Amino acid sequence: MKNRIAILVVVFLATTMVNAQIGSKKFKDQLNFTPDQIATLQTKRMALNLDLDKNQQEAIFNLKKEQAITRQAMRKAMLEQKLNGTSPTSEEIFQLKSSRLDRMQQNKIAMQKILNQEQFSKWQTTRKGIITKKQGCANFQRKGQQKFKRQS
Repeated sequence: MKNRIAILVVVFLATTMVNAQIGSKKFKDQLNFTPDQIATLQTKRMALNLDLDKNQQEAIFNLKKEQAITRQAMRKAMLEQKLNGTSPTSEEIFQLKSSRLDRMQQNKIAMQKILNQEQFSKWQTTRKGIITKKQGCANFQRKGQQKFKRQS
């Protein structure tokens, strides 16, 4: 009986580890996409969710392509900084966060111009769900880290 339980635990742990590695590999594969590919995928996903017409799809494609180019440039700069072993100062972090919020505001304004009222409200509720889900995951991770620090 104990052997069966031990085997089940080992199989469960092995399965969990394999799934975690597959998930991280999928994420790494997405990092190698070109800005055109990223914009195409995001535009198609939005077209399915929001029933976009051709003009809206073209406008969103251009917007998403610009965002992907900006994101890749920032990712490259952060990677170079990480490879150099330097960390950003508090002022640089503030500037990064401030510019990110500015880009988010500009994105919202651009989406409001492209989409009609019904599509825009659906887009906003979808965005709120994604943000809430990410924040919930981050809060869960932070709580786990706090517990770990207290026990040490």
